[in-house]
Amino acid sequence: MGFASDTKGYSDFRRRVKRVDPAFHRWGEGARLKDATASRPTASALAGFAWAYVVISVGSNRQLLEASLREGNLSPLAQERIMMALVALLMASVILFAIHAVRYWLGSGGKKRNSGGLLVGAMGALVLVYTPTSVWQTGFGMMDDNSQSMFLTAQATLSDALPGVDLGSVSFVSSSGR
Repeated sequence: MGFASDTKGYSDFRRRVKRVDPAFHRWGEGARLKDATASRPTASALAGFAWAYVVISVGSNRQLLEASLREGNLSPLAQERIMMALVALLMASVILFAIHAVRYWLGSGGKKRNSGGLLVGAMGALVLVYTPTSVWQTGFGMMDDNSQSMFLTAQATLSDALPGVDLGSVSFVSSSGR
C-alpha cells in the first residue's frame, strides 16, 4: 500500500463523517461536550449587586475621591496613578458587564444562568442607587399601618442596639484618622 491510497481513504472517510455528522466533522469530540459549569444564580446575583454598587459608587464620587486623596500624604504622581487605576477598574467593569450580557444571550447551561444572575444583581444595584427618594417615601406611605410600624420598630431596635450612631452620616476615614 502506498501513501496515496492512505490519504485517499482518509479523505473519503472524512467526507462520509461530514455527511453523517457535520458537528463531529468540524469540532471532533468537543461537539459532544456538555456545559459542566455549576449553576449558582443567587451567588451570582449577590456578586453582581456588590460589583455594580462599588462601580457606581466609585464612578459617581470622583470629586470626593480626589479631595480625599489630596488630604492624604501621597505624592501627586501617586494620586494620579490611583485615579488612573480607578478609571481602569471602571472601564474593565463596563467591558466585563458587556461580556456577561453576550454570554447570557449566546450561552447555555450554567454559564447562562450565572451571567443572568450577575446582570440581575447589577440591575438591582442600579435601581437601588438611582431611585429617587420621593419614590421610596411614596412606597412607605402606601404601606398599611402594620407594615409601617414593623419598619419603625426595626429602626428603633437598630437605634437601641447602636446608640448614638446615625447611619445616615457614616463616612469612611483612613487608618491615620484623616
